[in-house]
Amino acid sequence: MKRHWYGLVVLGLLAFVGVASASEEVRVELQLRPPHLDPTLTPSATTAEAMHLNVFQGLTRIDREGQVQPALASHWRTSGDGRQLILGLQPDITFHDGQPFTAESAAFSLERLLDPEAGNPQRHLFSAIERVEVAGPYRLRLHLSRPDALLPFRLGLSAAVMVHPYSAATNAERPVGTGPYRVDGWRRDELHLSAYPGYWQASPAISRGIFTFTANRLEMENALAEGLIDLYPDGSTLLSHPQLSLRSDYVMQDGLSEGQVIVALNHARPPLDDLRVRRALSHAVNRQALLSIYPSAEPPVIGSHFSPLHPAYVELAERYPHSPKRARELLAEAQAEGLELTLTLPPTIYAERASLFIASDLEAVGIRVRLERLSWQEWLERVFTNRDYALTLVAHVEPFDLDIYARDDYYFNYRSETFRALWERIEAAQEESERHALLGEAQRHLAEEAVNVFLFMKPQQAIYKANLGGVWQNAPIPAVPLEELYWK
Repeated sequence: MKRHWYGLVVLGLLAFVGVASASEEVRVELQLRPPHLDPTLTPSATTAEAMHLNVFQGLTRIDREGQVQPALASHWRTSGDGRQLILGLQPDITFHDGQPFTAESAAFSLERLLDPEAGNPQRHLFSAIERVEVAGPYRLRLHLSRPDALLPFRLGLSAAVMVHPYSAATNAERPVGTGPYRVDGWRRDELHLSAYPGYWQASPAISRGIFTFTANRLEMENALAEGLIDLYPDGSTLLSHPQLSLRSDYVMQDGLSEGQVIVALNHARPPLDDLRVRRALSHAVNRQALLSIYPSAEPPVIGSHFSPLHPAYVELAERYPHSPKRARELLAEAQAEGLELTLTLPPTIYAERASLFIASDLEAVGIRVRLERLSWQEWLERVFTNRDYALTLVAHVEPFDLDIYARDDYYFNYRSETFRALWERIEAAQEESERHALLGEAQRHLAEEAVNVFLFMKPQQAIYKANLGGVWQNAPIPAVPLEELYWK
């Protein structure tokens, strides 16, 4: 069933309602420290949350409703045959170092994105771009090898932000963008931003932003309980904290992220290449019981890799009902009794808590499970890059990312000519109704193949000071746009 979260729950009496704040600063907690600060060179959601829409901007922008809006490109149109995307750029924009943003720098950014040697982990999303043409000082023409109706949306993702040739090589440590904020300082546990005085749009209401990264969960909970954090955009698993619930100056806002929480399977590791084993895993996990890790949220369980907020969503959560009996039967059919598997975990709170439920469920059907905990950098290297794992538990927060199942080089090691052909038809579909029907087929295919164990959509319950306005309710992309925040 499709669900919406729009309620606002107040934690205690709002002692500060109606009291104006003179603060020009906001402190945001993200927990996981980014590996670096260049969103074009890492799949890390934390890098995107801190940098995208704050320091870096794209040609287009995804707004809080998940809709494509103009950004550095003021307008665009697609040619009649769908083989060209023509964009008009905003004039008189400068990067934070004073260099001008023009069609030349935009072309450089896109060509760098497409260069296999540059290392953009989302390069495949833009594979339809065959050639980038500078058609004028503020005019860009993208020549496509095939129609791609999703390209304007993808140009609004963090992987496609605009960079300048002079500073691109050092953006990982010294970022230079066109956004409303520039980087003032970056050390291990804090990132300091300040409003860029030459910003091409209106100056943001809050002039300074500090992102903190507290790996120790108890330290982070205590910082919240003491009121040291103004905004924690993902506090869903903390709402039972006793001290936090006593604070009258915080509110908790219900929302939903684009994060599909899954047990990802390495199809290159037998017997996970056996459909019967994969289906057994899906039957073994009690998704509904798993939701108890969120004390005050009710996220939707899912049966495929797709968000219930999208109009093309198909309800498939009941495809694999919790049935230990059926799981054991399938394991017996596959001669996989006594199976031993390692569940490799990133250092997120949801993974820490959910892994205990999943391990218990799998052991209940005769699968021995070893839990392996990694740092975020270790997880990115071992699991995402080197594909050295059997099972992992992770939230895929990239929006509209079904395309990953059409990639032979993705860390699932899943290969399906049927799905690849289906995805090509989805990209080429110019009519929305046709595209939505094909997206339904894609969801059903992934469910029938039990490609991964699809669990639930990760809730996005922001905890923030009661007099802070402009917080996004849902998270259609990984981003915390400071520009939209203000103190009441």
